[in-house]
Amino acid sequence: MRILIKPKKTKYRLGTLFGFIAFFLISFSPATDPLERIISAFEKYLTESPQEKVYIHVDREDYAAGETIWFKAYLTAGPYHEPSLLSNTIYLELINSSGEVIQHHMLFSPDGFAAGQLELPESLPAGNYLLRSYTNWMRNSGEDYFFHKQLQIWNGQSQIHEQLAQENLDIQFFPEGGSLVEGIMSKVAFKAIGTDGLGKFVKGRILDGEKVIAEFESNQFGMGVFALLPEKGKQYKAQIESNSHEVILPSPLESGIVMSVTNSPKSSDILIKIQATENSTLQSVFLLAQTRGIVGASSKADLSKKIVFVRIPKTEFPSGIAQITALDETGNPLAERLVFIDQQDQMTITASMNKSVYKPREQVQVDIEVKDKEGNPVAANMSLSVFDGSQVALNENKETIQSNLLLSSELKGHIESPGYYFNSTNQDREKELDILMLTQGWRKFTIKQALSENAPDPIYRVERGLSIRGVLTGGKNNQPIAEGQISYLSLFPIPESKTATSNATGEFEIHDVIFFDSTKVILQGKSPNGKAATVLTNDYHPSHKLSYHIPSTFIWGSDLQQNFMTKAIERQAIDKAFDFDNSEFDLQGVEVQANRIDVPSPTSSTYGVGTVQMQVAGNIGLENQQHPLDLLRGRVAGVQITGYGESAKILIQGVNSINSSMEPMIMVNDIQVKLESLQTIPVHEIEGYRVWKGADTAIFGARGANGVIGFYTKKEIGGAIAASEKDERLQVIGYQIAKEFYSPKYPLQELNQAKLDRRATLFWAPNIQTDSHGKASVSFYNSDAENVIYGEIEGISRGGKPGTSRFSYIIEK
Repeated sequence: MRILIKPKKTKYRLGTLFGFIAFFLISFSPATDPLERIISAFEKYLTESPQEKVYIHVDREDYAAGETIWFKAYLTAGPYHEPSLLSNTIYLELINSSGEVIQHHMLFSPDGFAAGQLELPESLPAGNYLLRSYTNWMRNSGEDYFFHKQLQIWNGQSQIHEQLAQENLDIQFFPEGGSLVEGIMSKVAFKAIGTDGLGKFVKGRILDGEKVIAEFESNQFGMGVFALLPEKGKQYKAQIESNSHEVILPSPLESGIVMSVTNSPKSSDILIKIQATENSTLQSVFLLAQTRGIVGASSKADLSKKIVFVRIPKTEFPSGIAQITALDETGNPLAERLVFIDQQDQMTITASMNKSVYKPREQVQVDIEVKDKEGNPVAANMSLSVFDGSQVALNENKETIQSNLLLSSELKGHIESPGYYFNSTNQDREKELDILMLTQGWRKFTIKQALSENAPDPIYRVERGLSIRGVLTGGKNNQPIAEGQISYLSLFPIPESKTATSNATGEFEIHDVIFFDSTKVILQGKSPNGKAATVLTNDYHPSHKLSYHIPSTFIWGSDLQQNFMTKAIERQAIDKAFDFDNSEFDLQGVEVQANRIDVPSPTSSTYGVGTVQMQVAGNIGLENQQHPLDLLRGRVAGVQITGYGESAKILIQGVNSINSSMEPMIMVNDIQVKLESLQTIPVHEIEGYRVWKGADTAIFGARGANGVIGFYTKKEIGGAIAASEKDERLQVIGYQIAKEFYSPKYPLQELNQAKLDRRATLFWAPNIQTDSHGKASVSFYNSDAENVIYGEIEGISRGGKPGTSRFSYIIEK
């Protein structure tokens, strides 16, 4: 019997309601059909628990201690990998081979993108390290969903020994669909992994007692497949040729089904064959095929003749891994198979230059053009790395944003050289990819989860900012205070105030606040009776147990890596020789004569002196006021203030409002804020204030139609609030501030001509965006290298289509 499934495609976009899923059922029976419940569960999963993914693009693969790792973070959400608008906070960690987190950073990602750097100390030991990245929301699904990338970091000052651990081979066998069944021919895949977690070439034979019934040989990644017809009552074993190691194969079932799938790249359909044993009581099975929760096809297949063939059009699925499951009438999975579908619909990135050979230190311009499958221009966000091919190897099979989003992030375990399956120069990549599908475990939303009516609520929230946690205490013994109020204020980068209430044990949390780098913020605590209380804060960042294996074995690298280390030591020596900022010089005394320059008033404003200005600092009568508005109450002509605190009303006479409201514009340090936020500013922190009214408000335009009041705080360098013993201060580490990659401009820097340029990374551009024509351009200057230079571009479109591109050119004199 042959069945052709022609389902309708489901359209889904993050933040919208999931549309009606149309599906074609054969011999449909409402009373026993589990598909409706499963499809409904997938629908709920997509709308209520959209999956986030993080991908980190780094400027290269190898680093030396003392160097900087430059990176770009891409955060997507939902089944179509659109840039995430859920989480604003991305966590990035550098972990050593002992599992210790040695660096932890928080990245601000309001639109799904963030850039930054990891500065490696010169004392960092050589070894294998891991980059791990995730959001708080991703923690609900476990570490399998996190981004992981292994790095090698070298240190020429530390002694490196080649460590060769005893090789232990782990080989596993995977019958297609899940089980061997007596009397039915099956494909059996296998995977051999060494101590280092990488695939190992193996060759061997399948034995029935002493009789050889099949032979097998793996590919370069330790994987392969062979055919086996299990006989009744037989137990089979595999014998490895190199060491006579034997492994018992899974025992065949006496009764059941075998699902065999053919996914030929030359066919527009997926062919499924389901065969049951003669003693099977199954009269029908239900089929469900889905990709990332998007149901592409579902049907009921008649098994009364013990065999059935089903065709599913590939056009019903987005690019990526499709999970095909056969179920009984209760929804119990009987067989499962993963296949990869490539719609060839990813965005195409083209990089072009006006020539292929350049001189040392010559300027290079790279023109970038991005198109979709139909050749239309694409709005894309990309990052570019250009590196010296004599120091850094070009790995065409490494992880990319395309292989990560479509492959690695969907499977359990480490995928070796995932870029291999997307590299068109590898002629056997589609065949090898299908073998990979037979050996890897599915880790996404499962049928069992879909049928569970008591799915647990998420433990970890979506973070729109950072969190501050602590305890409110008071009294002689600093006992915890319940139901107390904690006020938070930060003026950098934007004025922001929030309040929180302590729980029964005095603990409090303030969520979704935004601050960068090392910032001082104000935290004030009050007990329920209004008395001042002490705020004790806790350093907080998510801690998640590491289950990813980092090889402790560190092997001295190839000739290329040794050359990289030699050049790294040379670079450090050159940099120190030309580092005049950290050099010491013995200068003779000189006499300097000049006119004094008056320092501007601490209350200077970009909007001028205003109509009225008042100095508060040093005026005891003003510094003892309770609220910033009390500084003006009855003291400024034409300004009427009625009420107190949040209920205060302000009217500035002499203005003609063009707005429906009469409330004046309020500023703190020249930044507009809401009136209610003033209550979080201690009066003794105010340096002074100004009032603009009448014709003086013209500089503000329509915003100043009702007059303007500006308060100016005592400041430290960087805009942080000045320290004071009267308030609780918190020095907090916020979001990392991305630095700019240094790229010399030789025509303008004649003084640097003597300094040798041995850059490993010639150029790093993390924020390239195409225009309406899908185009962008970047330019940089070459180093002194006379070698092949490689460039790698990665990025994603607004619609979630990833893309990668590589280019190269030569530097010679």
